[in-house]
Amino acid sequence: KLHVLKMALRKAVYALATLMLTSSSLAQLSVDVDSSGKYTIQNNGEPWLVGNEYVFIDKTLSGGDLHIPTGFPSKSTGADKFGDYQATVIQLQDSSNEVLMTVSIKTYASDSGLVIFEQSFAKETNVSTKPMCNGLTVFPAFSRTESKTDLSGFAYDGVFPQMNKCSIETYKDSFEGGEPLVLYDSDLHMVVFSALNQPKAQNMASTKDFFGAGVKGTVTLIPAGWTQSFILSAGTGINDGMMAWGDRMLKFTGKPRADMYRDDTHATIGFWTDNGGYYHYSTGVNKSVTYEEILPKVKAYHESIGVPFGHWQFDSWFYPKDGAVNSGGGGGAVTNWTADPKIFPHGMAYIQSKLKVPMVMHNRQWSDHSDYIKNLPFEWYTSKFAVPKDPVAFFTYFFKQQQGWGLTMYEQDWMCTEYEGVTQLQQNISLGDLWLLGMATGAELSNRTVQYCMPYANDILSASAYSAVTNARATGDYFHAPNQWAVGGTALFYWALGILPFKDGFYSSTNKQIGGQTVGPETHPDRETIMATLSGAMVGPMDGIGLLNASRVMATCRSDGYVLKPDKPVTTTDACFAMGNPTCYIYHTYSDVSGLPRVHYLYNSDLMPNNITAEMFYLNSSSQYVVYNWYTGALAKLSESQTVDSGYENTVYAMAAPVTGDFVFLGEIKKYVPASTFRFQSVTPMSSGFKVEMVGASNETVSVCVATTSDMSIKCTSVHFEEKGSQTVNIP
Repeated sequence: KLHVLKMALRKAVYALATLMLTSSSLAQLSVDVDSSGKYTIQNNGEPWLVGNEYVFIDKTLSGGDLHIPTGFPSKSTGADKFGDYQATVIQLQDSSNEVLMTVSIKTYASDSGLVIFEQSFAKETNVSTKPMCNGLTVFPAFSRTESKTDLSGFAYDGVFPQMNKCSIETYKDSFEGGEPLVLYDSDLHMVVFSALNQPKAQNMASTKDFFGAGVKGTVTLIPAGWTQSFILSAGTGINDGMMAWGDRMLKFTGKPRADMYRDDTHATIGFWTDNGGYYHYSTGVNKSVTYEEILPKVKAYHESIGVPFGHWQFDSWFYPKDGAVNSGGGGGAVTNWTADPKIFPHGMAYIQSKLKVPMVMHNRQWSDHSDYIKNLPFEWYTSKFAVPKDPVAFFTYFFKQQQGWGLTMYEQDWMCTEYEGVTQLQQNISLGDLWLLGMATGAELSNRTVQYCMPYANDILSASAYSAVTNARATGDYFHAPNQWAVGGTALFYWALGILPFKDGFYSSTNKQIGGQTVGPETHPDRETIMATLSGAMVGPMDGIGLLNASRVMATCRSDGYVLKPDKPVTTTDACFAMGNPTCYIYHTYSDVSGLPRVHYLYNSDLMPNNITAEMFYLNSSSQYVVYNWYTGALAKLSESQTVDSGYENTVYAMAAPVTGDFVFLGEIKKYVPASTFRFQSVTPMSSGFKVEMVGASNETVSVCVATTSDMSIKCTSVHFEEKGSQTVNIP
């Protein structure tokens, strides 16, 4: 308990320091609005973004359908969650002088890196005309030609939102995203633009002339009093700038970033049965065996090889649906979220009594003729699928129905399918966010958490308000999507908002998984396992009986199954953006061990001569660090650029460890995160080595290693724990 409290305090102090840094005067935005309503955003004194267009459905200022009345732009002051602000206010009227929309641009003396754009609607508007773009309203609308055209950029699109490279000229919104939009210069001064409130009610918008955002184009009614807000956040450095944007978003919502060790489900290795895994719609070679019969045998196998899985996941195979399921896992909608009697004849509580572990459980889109619609008093919107009219009331009821299941995390999959299959989620301006609010509220009231799966970018933005949503899938299904291991680009988005980027389950060995849903073999099991560990989310092997690589899985964790994680999820290093390749596969994370300078980890799948540079570690050639090759064990002084031999999977994994006097602290070099702060509470340099305060499991022996700088030799000391707890030792 003391260890957990110390870690929480250290992380809180670091988070506060990060917030103070990223919200400081390193990035300065200023706004100028002239009498015509043209607005110019300057970043550190240089004009970056220029807007002179306003859109309301099919009317525009440039087309003469809208005009700005006398007395506007005007000035006002006020205060909101960000502090005191000054605002420029502009009304937009039609030809009959009716006010259709009032917009404002807010700046804050206490945070010069922040600008808020707001649209408000005093009068109810029924929409019967097709809008000119994906935004029913657009403000801001930045000019493609008058803005700074030499900026680089990227935005997030699609299901499991992925980073796509763009520029001011090439940016294009989509039904599936286009946000947050990041623009940056060659020195990595940058801005992030996204929705601030009600993310499911808005859409990014673009034409050949401008790009911006507003109320989504599928809405049929804008209610009186509706307000839609957007944030422009400045920073320096892509990773720091994204975190500064996230800090501001979370300041608005009041949500803390997810705790990687919140409970045993988040903290331990788990056994998963997701799409692509052995037990996804398969019970093995003998298909006559039921899940109720085989799963206890799977657990017994894990115990026999000494792999202490601390949680399990059940995928969509366990509950009744209204149709067949295809090879990709899609198909029928859920009719009753409980045990299919053909799967678990004795029910969910029975199988939990056999497994006795916390559970992650999958759900999908709701059937339009489910038992919940037929037998309960809740009203539903129905079309192809269904959504409750009062999501808070329904989900509060729903999450009380799983007594005895061991359910700790609810996985909401097929979010895109639910959204696209319920017309009202698209047409009702508030229903999309209410759907997610209801789900999060019900989960939190029942002391459970939520994982999003197949989300759009605006689902992730919405989750920035919900503490129960701790993680989301960051890549496509295992074995069914290209580069499904590559979490770094999406993690940059997710973790800024405090959401852990889950990689999905994986096979831990190169064995052919005969009898499983996917036979494989997996050719890069180290890459899969490293990415899962460095993600900071759950680590979920999916191998069949007799096929799991125990030593590889145990390299992720302590002997009791608690994962040794870095202090933040792995993300694309800033060096990629500086090289003009934002989607490269060079990923970075770190451990901030008390008493030591930061310990860095780098994964590089983009092999080249001189494949490691100091810049990739956020260091320089004068930094007193050594580079440890995790695969070969070789040590070398950090230089401006150097070649590190690749491992057997033809990828590089290396640690940059700080030199302190005559020694270098390396930690547990046989673990993927050798200097995890979950293991090492503090490391104090001494003339003879290090004084190390560390934590271990009952009957665990930990090998702790240091290097001597004189000859780069490595010395390791075994530390034994009779009981779970902490002890202080001198190393070597």
